[in-house]
Amino acid sequence: MLSNLNISINDFDGHIPSSIGDMNSLETLDLSYNELSGEIPEHLAKSCINLRYLVLSNNSLEGQIFSAANFNLKYLSMLQLDGNHFIGKIPECLSNSSGLEGLYLSDNRLSGRIPSWLGNMSELVDLIMPNNHLEGPIPPEFCQLQNLQVLNLAENNISGNLPSCFNPPQIQQVHLSRNKLQGQLKDAFFNSSSLVSYNRFNGRIPNWIGQLSNLTYLILIHNNLEGEVPHLLCHLERLRLIDLSHNNLSGHIPHCLDMTALHDDYDVAFNTTSSTAGAPSASPMRKEETIEFTTKNISYSYQGRVLTYMSGVDLSCNKLIGEIPHQIGNLTRIHSLNLSYNNLTGSIPSTFSNLAQIESLDLSHNNLNGQIPP
Repeated sequence: MLSNLNISINDFDGHIPSSIGDMNSLETLDLSYNELSGEIPEHLAKSCINLRYLVLSNNSLEGQIFSAANFNLKYLSMLQLDGNHFIGKIPECLSNSSGLEGLYLSDNRLSGRIPSWLGNMSELVDLIMPNNHLEGPIPPEFCQLQNLQVLNLAENNISGNLPSCFNPPQIQQVHLSRNKLQGQLKDAFFNSSSLVSYNRFNGRIPNWIGQLSNLTYLILIHNNLEGEVPHLLCHLERLRLIDLSHNNLSGHIPHCLDMTALHDDYDVAFNTTSSTAGAPSASPMRKEETIEFTTKNISYSYQGRVLTYMSGVDLSCNKLIGEIPHQIGNLTRIHSLNLSYNNLTGSIPSTFSNLAQIESLDLSHNNLNGQIPP
């Protein structure tokens, strides 16, 4: 009896045949990266009772995901429907798949609130649903997801505070960018690679940032963060990409940033091939982490090996004061430096002539004076 059917990465079109539902011994069905359209056949969802891996990503499928009356996939371990045109709410019938480990619904047109019953899916490792129309708060029931490693809810309309109890012990990545979240940065971001830009987080950058010894990028752009840029960032020897722009940060620029991987002496930090040094290998179904960084007034997305070569500092659009530390000129690895739209004074340090890798330098809209270094 056929248990594994994989015809992914072809040019098949038309609807998924309802007759696939007759293959009730199937455990894996992968039809991803084709040109399939229409809805998921009800017969498939009702009769393929042994199905564990259902992968229909990157097609042109539409309609609602499943009908409760015809859903019998209680052994599902992985459901990947990303990159389609599905609409409606996340169906509650999925709660019958109690062993679900990976749910991938990104790049669709799903709407409604994030269902609280997802917090009862105790086996969930990856919950990846960016670029939809989901709204409302993150349910407090998510605090029960003790096996969760990746949470990606970026590019939705999620609002409110992150539940104070949310701190999964296995968490590696938290992606919440481009929502309407507010409040202070929580412990959930501790020991995880966290992307929370374009929200409304406030308060100070927490001191525990300095304990994230493997952190390679810190992206907190477009929030309402205040206080000083913590000197504890200088403890992060692998840090090579810093974007704290468009906040309300004040005080002086830390003079010790040349202790990070942005300095020429830290070759070890640039030899890593992962975006978060020391992180475990990702699930084969997991998307590569993507970082958005603005340079030359253009926002670029970096991922994979390209990301390991990108380095820069963006502290623009804050309320920073004082002189530019001469140690910034020791950041010989950086390709981009943006300190514009602050209240910086004094002259440009002569050490800036050491920035041999620099491709984009923006010091505009400050109160700088003196001579331009050769």
